[in-house]
Amino acid sequence: MKNTDFRNGIICVLTAGICWGSMGVFVRSLISLGFRPVDIAALRALGAALVLGSSFALFYRDAFKLKLRDLWCMAGCGIVSIIFFNICYFSAIKYTTVNIAVVLLYTSPAFVMVMSLICFKEKLSLRKLLALLFVISGCVLVSGVFSSGGALSFKVLLMGVGAAFFYALYTIFSRYAQIRKYSNGAITLWTFIFAGCAGCFILDWPNAFHIACSGNWHFWGLLAGLVLVVTILPYYAYTAGLKRLEPSTAAIAATIEPAVGTVVGVVCFHENMTFSAGMGMALILGAVFICRE
Repeated sequence: MKNTDFRNGIICVLTAGICWGSMGVFVRSLISLGFRPVDIAALRALGAALVLGSSFALFYRDAFKLKLRDLWCMAGCGIVSIIFFNICYFSAIKYTTVNIAVVLLYTSPAFVMVMSLICFKEKLSLRKLLALLFVISGCVLVSGVFSSGGALSFKVLLMGVGAAFFYALYTIFSRYAQIRKYSNGAITLWTFIFAGCAGCFILDWPNAFHIACSGNWHFWGLLAGLVLVVTILPYYAYTAGLKRLEPSTAAIAATIEPAVGTVVGVVCFHENMTFSAGMGMALILGAVFICRE
């Protein structure tokens, strides 16, 4: 792999992780307006589908071309990964602390690594295993899971690991779509077309219309940020990075998200930055630099 390809791929994936890490600002604000987490997931998918669909219809109609034999790739990205991931992740948050849910979610690089070995015959190296250890250790430290004293039931474990598994599947399904010569834009478009269709069935429509029509312009600004900043931009950037990196490397680099989330919490919500969180962030950043072959 060329150095420039690796560098550009890492930049794309880190951009995605940084955007995803800022999601808490929008999600917390929307919850305060009266939305459930599952409604936010549906709004995110529907909004992205509408924006991408209309813009691509005007400027890039070729992105809508999809062969029936490749339908499963895009449906996998949109429904199996995006929707199922959100349901598992938000359910885990409901029954435990956010910190524990985040730790469970970021076991996803392990799933990506194993599935990449099976699906793409990707080589397993000592550096990747070390990077994976750094990532998991870093996420545990960033979350403060041990100091928080949260309980981990079998139900929470099942939902958290399920979220990690479905989260990891986006990397696998989108790589299959890339192998079939679909562009980054087409993959992102079809991902959210399928996710948006599924979102129609889980959104509380009466409540959403009530809030949207209440004259609160703050809602529309938050919705725009949710759709553009933490959905369309990061998924496009991550898919572009995946084209230049091995799936396991991309998954490890994307774990910059919990570190960014910690910084956002400190800056925007005046949460405390502990020494262990700082050490965890250093481990996550270190993983990005040691996972390269």
